[in-house]
Amino acid sequence: MPHISRQDAASRPPSLAVISGFAYTDPLQIFNRWLVPTYQTAFRWTGNRLDGEDATAEVFGSVVVPLALPAEVRTVNDQITDAALRAVIRHWSDRYGIGRVQRCAIYGAEAVFEQPTFTLDALFEGLSAEMRLTLVLRFLRKRSLAAIGAQLGMRPAVAGSTMITALTHVAERIGLPPEPAGSAQEECVTLFVDDLLAGARPLRFEVDPRAWPALVGATHVHAAIAGNDLPEKRFVGLIERRLRTAEERRRVTSLRSWSA
Repeated sequence: MPHISRQDAASRPPSLAVISGFAYTDPLQIFNRWLVPTYQTAFRWTGNRLDGEDATAEVFGSVVVPLALPAEVRTVNDQITDAALRAVIRHWSDRYGIGRVQRCAIYGAEAVFEQPTFTLDALFEGLSAEMRLTLVLRFLRKRSLAAIGAQLGMRPAVAGSTMITALTHVAERIGLPPEPAGSAQEECVTLFVDDLLAGARPLRFEVDPRAWPALVGATHVHAAIAGNDLPEKRFVGLIERRLRTAEERRRVTSLRSWSA
């Protein structure tokens, strides 16, 4: 996690200082504690940098920028955690049309599947050797479905179905409830994965409930690959500057109010 330099450090409290150990006194304390975890949550549920940045910026803009300090650590932590989940819910609801059941499933999955265990080995637990190999070849080796099919002795369409089935099992592994039997929107799911691996923002479409677990499985697998869920330095600097600007504006406003 990046450490933030300070201006006028001698006249301001250290970034990690808190009142009696229970309150945030500076927005950059919250930045240091929560930027990376918030981005990781957003990336885990969106699977790509652009949407992950949008959700993270939404959280900091709605919670941290207007926050009156000092503020109790536990309260702020809860607000940020809840805001992050609401941001990813809006991502799926506004851009893919997921319903209430799926929104509840996001909260349930976050409660059931603890973050420290979000590793590929944990996500792949219970998969058949063929499904595991298909995901490794597609997500880590970035092989095409045609190349995977040739290597495993199956048609590309079968390789695609195997990938989608494996991703659906990954979603169930993280706590999503099973959807009705049967595949749906296989081409859309395949294109969604293609976009994730290309580092692009996936195309939006109205998601069939039966296809949604495979999409979520794809975002989680992509996020579990080392380095994928770390924010870019450019974005880190952007959020830091926004917090500094908001803090300076608050100080000027407070000074003017006091002087008046």
